[in-house]
Amino acid sequence: MMFWAYLKYEFLMLTRRKSYTVLSIGLPMIFYILFTSMIKLPPADQEIFNKEYMFSMATYSLISFCILTFPLELISDKQHGWVKNLVKTPLSLFHYYMCKTLKIMFLFCLAIVLLYLTGAIYKGVSMSIDEWLLSGVFLWLGASSLLSLGILLSQMNDLQNTSAIANILYLGLAMLGGLWFPVSTFPSWLKQIAYVTPTYHIKELAFSYTTSDGIHISSCYVLVAYAILFLTITYVIRKKTEVI
Repeated sequence: MMFWAYLKYEFLMLTRRKSYTVLSIGLPMIFYILFTSMIKLPPADQEIFNKEYMFSMATYSLISFCILTFPLELISDKQHGWVKNLVKTPLSLFHYYMCKTLKIMFLFCLAIVLLYLTGAIYKGVSMSIDEWLLSGVFLWLGASSLLSLGILLSQMNDLQNTSAIANILYLGLAMLGGLWFPVSTFPSWLKQIAYVTPTYHIKELAFSYTTSDGIHISSCYVLVAYAILFLTITYVIRKKTEVI
């Protein structure tokens, strides 16, 4: 009962902190409409670009929740003593993190649906029903792996410093991962960097499914490897903190 009550509270807080949620989803939608309207290509190429950029902006929206919303909320809760008070109740620390994660994953769904609707309605992106559904699931799962980076960032106790670092990571991973400009337009040396970023593989996991390339299993391996890496570093940091 305590778990469901706290989960309800987390969702209730979404209605009171609407501004960041609106920006995290609204700005990528605006960028999508602007960039796809400004760049003019032959009809066949334009159709492919509109679809690929829809996935790029959806990924851009999702990583904002992973890198900014998620860790900054965790740090804020610690600073205000919210976590200490919660663990004194029947709610365990595991349930606390679970509620936070479920809320973020709900925001993933909301962002994906709204970006997909924007692509379909404003730019005429056309896919089969299974491509719409499964590409959305791949985006959802791919972005979920990056929550491990959010957990790692939450190990910092200074909200201002974490916010600065998170914003640098957010913008850096978006640019280097080819979310703003297609990786195909990158010089060869920059492509090699893009191919090792988690953002590139989150988008590629969904986009490749809607093309003749099929599912990129290699992208799954890369994202799982990143999740393991970030969680391992988090574990090491927590162990050292406990010793100190």
